[in-house]
Amino acid sequence: MKTFIFADRADAGLAPLTRHTCPALLPVAGKTVIEYTIDDLARAGIREAVIVASAHADRVQAYLGGGERWGMSFDYFPSRGGEHPAALLSRYGNDLREPLLLVRGDMMRSSVTGFIDTAANDGGAITEGRAGGLPVGLCLCRAGMADKLATLEWPFAAAPEETLTASNLELQHDTWSALDSLAAYHRANLDVAASRYPGITPAGWARQDGLTVGRGSHVAAQSLSGEYAFVGRSSRVHPGAQLAGTSVISDGCFIDNGASITDSVILPGTYIGENIEVRNAIVNGNQVIRVDSGASYRVPDRFLLTQMQPVGESLPARLTNRLAGLIMLPLSLPLWPVAAVGSLLRSPSAPLRPVRLRSNRYRHDEHHEPVPATFTGYQWAVNAPVLRHLPLLLAVISGHINLVGTRPRPVTTGSGDGTPWERAAGETPAGLLGPVQLDLPADAPAEEGLLNEIYYAQCRSLKSDIGYLLKGIRRMFSGRAWSAPRAAGNH
Repeated sequence: MKTFIFADRADAGLAPLTRHTCPALLPVAGKTVIEYTIDDLARAGIREAVIVASAHADRVQAYLGGGERWGMSFDYFPSRGGEHPAALLSRYGNDLREPLLLVRGDMMRSSVTGFIDTAANDGGAITEGRAGGLPVGLCLCRAGMADKLATLEWPFAAAPEETLTASNLELQHDTWSALDSLAAYHRANLDVAASRYPGITPAGWARQDGLTVGRGSHVAAQSLSGEYAFVGRSSRVHPGAQLAGTSVISDGCFIDNGASITDSVILPGTYIGENIEVRNAIVNGNQVIRVDSGASYRVPDRFLLTQMQPVGESLPARLTNRLAGLIMLPLSLPLWPVAAVGSLLRSPSAPLRPVRLRSNRYRHDEHHEPVPATFTGYQWAVNAPVLRHLPLLLAVISGHINLVGTRPRPVTTGSGDGTPWERAAGETPAGLLGPVQLDLPADAPAEEGLLNEIYYAQCRSLKSDIGYLLKGIRRMFSGRAWSAPRAAGNH
């Protein structure tokens, strides 16, 4: 059975939580949404799956890896975002003669094991899972019947002209959520913490009735004054704090003395200050979203609410990039005198030219919202690319850019603006070497460069980055690295 897990939704209904991630990677009681689906498929005996992702595909792949955690093997395939399975499978290209299991990995539902067992005995070409008459993102397609998928009503995809009317399997006594709004996301967290999803459990250990605690967390029994509470990994709830109703405290949080959390979801890395009362809300750093009224506001005082955990790449990844830059610097030293002499001959008054670029690091703005930092890099005033960009090695060592990544963005281009695809390319870590810098001519259209960076963002891996690094080293001995580009703008 060929299994496809769809994680290609970029849903505006979950904004602003999806500003830096996709719905599939949002945390629900200690696990990301997609992990609940993968856990369930692993228990059902599925050993191979294709992860379908669009924007933030690089983060999905970096988080899930090759599937070893589940004893599974993952392949990744790019989606155009909210793509119908029939259209995606037509692009997939492989000869799909075996049965197909299609699962949305960015929705919450009870165990899919019952659906798989029942659907396997159904005689229809396509069996679709439904609850209350609505599709829940489950479909089993018989071998050789992939062409019938054009009539499938698939969540978060364009509706087909003719929808499927037969072989609908109604899931009895199951709980599910489309996670199509902030209120739905809030409710799903509370329901998982209260064990209202049959077949799935939150990521932690039951300390007492109603209290589940993750690894490395500290919470006193007297803090639980409500029915249910979930406290994720590496979090601390002060003994003087109170968790009332049903509450979810995500990983890396700190709830200070006298704070009161009621029927609320506290997202990772959030600090709740002393004597702060949070009720019926989602709290992400210093942003409070009231799910009963829809109101959203920020608390500017960092002693009341704040984000303790920065966004961006992991610490090991950042250290690896900086170490790679340190290794490359001494190897490049023979080129620096050549670049300096050439720059002085070409521009005696300004041999080094400053350029203001967006950093891979993040800072907090006046609203304590994480935004890309900026830095001043330098370029030699020569035409040869291999010499001109030598000073940017110092930006690699300082952690502002990677050795391999997308083109460094000048601050005037606004990497967070434009279409979702422009934002996806802009949010991928920038680097000295990369697909546009190495594979495209300097006079290539801007659209072609964007498409290359989108593909890189979706398919990025350690193997591909090593490949670009080796290609960059080989390119140093090519004529292109030492000749003036035909047009400015690309590296």
